[in-house]
Amino acid sequence: MTSSQKLIILCLSFIGGIFFASYFFALNILILGIIMMFDKRFVFAGLCIIFFSFGCFRVSIEVNKINNNELLSFHGKEIVLTGTISKEVKQKDEKTEIVLGDVLIFTDKYSFLKYGDKIKAKGTLRIAQKIDDFDYQGYLSKSGIVGTMAYPEIELISSGNNNIFYNYKEKSSQKIRELMPPQVSPILEAMVLGNSGKISKETRDVLSKSGTSHIVAISGMHIVIFSTMIFWLLTNLGLWRKQALGLSIIFIFTYIFLVGCPPSALRAGIMTSLLFIAEIFDRKSFNLRTLILAASILLLFNPLLLKYDLGFQLSFLAVLGIILTSAIFNEWFSFIKWKKVREIIAVTASAQIFSLPILISSFGYFSLVSFFTNLLILPIISIIMILGILMVLLPFGFILSIPCSLLLFYLLAVITFFSSMPFATVNIPIFVILLLYIPLLYFVYKGNKKELEFLRQ
Repeated sequence: MTSSQKLIILCLSFIGGIFFASYFFALNILILGIIMMFDKRFVFAGLCIIFFSFGCFRVSIEVNKINNNELLSFHGKEIVLTGTISKEVKQKDEKTEIVLGDVLIFTDKYSFLKYGDKIKAKGTLRIAQKIDDFDYQGYLSKSGIVGTMAYPEIELISSGNNNIFYNYKEKSSQKIRELMPPQVSPILEAMVLGNSGKISKETRDVLSKSGTSHIVAISGMHIVIFSTMIFWLLTNLGLWRKQALGLSIIFIFTYIFLVGCPPSALRAGIMTSLLFIAEIFDRKSFNLRTLILAASILLLFNPLLLKYDLGFQLSFLAVLGIILTSAIFNEWFSFIKWKKVREIIAVTASAQIFSLPILISSFGYFSLVSFFTNLLILPIISIIMILGILMVLLPFGFILSIPCSLLLFYLLAVITFFSSMPFATVNIPIFVILLLYIPLLYFVYKGNKKELEFLRQ
């Protein structure tokens, strides 16, 4: 067994510990792992158990942070909070969301506050609780938030405007609103800058019913498009391939910080960077191994993502599906003679099929039209993103606003048409989907043994 294979097994042990502690309970089996280390026959097995225990410990540490927070004793009481707004202010349809320390504040939709402002907020603290079947407490805990405060009295103490990333993001957002029609500018802001909060509820419903909500969330697809564009520009400027790869990694993470570091973008950024680093050192790309390494790095810093972050789950499963089944679907659709069209269909089917169980369990329904909708819009997503980014970066970007607007109106027309169909969504019991996955897993294993048996290579 090679060193890289051992590393992947240890990463899987760590992720397994997080999964076990998140969905069941944490067992302290660290001592067993240490004991096994003293026997040469079981050294590696003992090391796996230690990594498994470490995954359990990481979940326990994060959960204890929430459970021991001093704010828990102030539930239902009026308190005064003073501090600096630590995350990007999100403006949504009917309210503005502000993170102040461990508290999520809801205030007026036209709030003047921004990232870095020091404020004083006086209001009633509510500790997050489960709402019906939705674990709202867990959902907030992944971001380190323990409670909420609705429409408190807010006093601005000092204005903070020294963050170059957020300042540039706000200027870019303003430029998009100035150059683009109001019907489509929120969609472009979400696709390029991650400002999905400005999309209207009607548009969100249309995106959800048509199975295209992923296009307005900074995801792996967005990062791949951005990194490909940067690499192409750098190589055409005369840089050597390895220099272009190194600088591309820097630009990737600059872009991720600019859009607010969403977990899906971080995962994609880490995975893309690992692939670039492997190429810099003339190592063969890992694919599935890289995905596991990327997941392990993200979960090391925040293990609660595995259970509570839907975006992380969907992104991971979508990429996993593409790695394992895109080649299979590409072969099944060999009757389609246009190679690019066939590849788009294969990638779309792979990502959606692997994401399906999580989508149904989370939302209770499945979009029957999502495959066809994605098929019609995915070819132009990369063009829209490239036009949008160049429109923001270039001083003469207004020239690009016309073709970008036309493509966005086409996109909006397609998703509106399919979402209006009476059979657009259907309720499917999750156990039916799981039963259908048994033959699917068989075909995946049969058609891609090498990728699935990577640990034994």
